[in-house]
Amino acid sequence: MMIPFLCKIMAGLFLAFVFAACEEQASSPPASQAESNPVRESDDAEKESILLEALRQAEALEQPDSALAAALHDVGELYRVRGDLAAAEPYFWRALPVWAASVGAMDPRMAITLSSLALVFEARQEYAKAVSLVEQALKVREVAFGVEHPRIVPSLEQYAGLLRRLNRREEAERIDARKARIPVP
Repeated sequence: MMIPFLCKIMAGLFLAFVFAACEEQASSPPASQAESNPVRESDDAEKESILLEALRQAEALEQPDSALAAALHDVGELYRVRGDLAAAEPYFWRALPVWAASVGAMDPRMAITLSSLALVFEARQEYAKAVSLVEQALKVREVAFGVEHPRIVPSLEQYAGLLRRLNRREEAERIDARKARIPVP
């Protein structure tokens, strides 16, 4: 009984750790475009080792739960931030049905994974696929938080940016206008 509880706590801590680290790196170029940094590479190797171990532990529970979904997302996010899109994508796809089964398809954590997967497709310049995923993420956030809540703003920003890349400027402007009406705390 104690081991599954510890695994869930460990997965939650790693999720918080990775999200914090990834938010810092989200605007930075993929590792292949950045200057080589031995300290960062060492930290990345350690993060990868920790996250893969958390994933192994979550998979050992043999039941799809939020700890497994979080571990799958975290590994995918680490690879995405590194610029290894081919490695990242399958982890996100695996995480989505686990999130849906464990916390529900309209849980905000589902939106985070959808948005991360959209970033993979955006980086590959597969904008139509990315738009579809961002639309789903936006819908999840709207259901979870409401249509005028500040927590939907990241999805609106991502959506508007993709629409611009597809030369759908009028739609992007409508999304920007909607975003501007949302009170920011």
